[in-house]
Amino acid sequence: MSHDQAMDTNNHQAMKKTVSWRVFTSFGLFIALVMMLVSGLILYISPHGRVANWTDWRMIGLTKRGWHNQHTIFGFAFIILSVFHLFVINWKAFLCYLKSKSGEGLKYPVELLAIVILALFFGIGTYLNIQPFSTVIKFGNAISDSWER
Repeated sequence: MSHDQAMDTNNHQAMKKTVSWRVFTSFGLFIALVMMLVSGLILYISPHGRVANWTDWRMIGLTKRGWHNQHTIFGFAFIILSVFHLFVINWKAFLCYLKSKSGEGLKYPVELLAIVILALFFGIGTYLNIQPFSTVIKFGNAISDSWER
């Protein structure tokens, strides 16, 4: 085999390298997270719908509807990539984890109970409009209301 043929074979093999789905998913999750953070922050401070529509409000070139659409699509992308990450890429590791934990029993019941209680506190506290959640909501509403002036 000549030197040129060997180089062509090496280049061909390098080009045939398969896609790393783990890397692809990690980058995708990061990008989706950043987009949801940015769009969520912009929607948090944006004017109410009627004001945004009447004034053709825009931030970084997108209307409120545009930011809402971005937030929705990247949210779906995050969900899809998360499911792919857990059930396709890390399925075996996830199953091994479940088997080992179910065999030895729940090793961290305090942590599990604490996060469940915290999540319930966040959800119920927001629903009942109590502190500190009401302050966060009022602050966002004050910023949104300020666009009307």
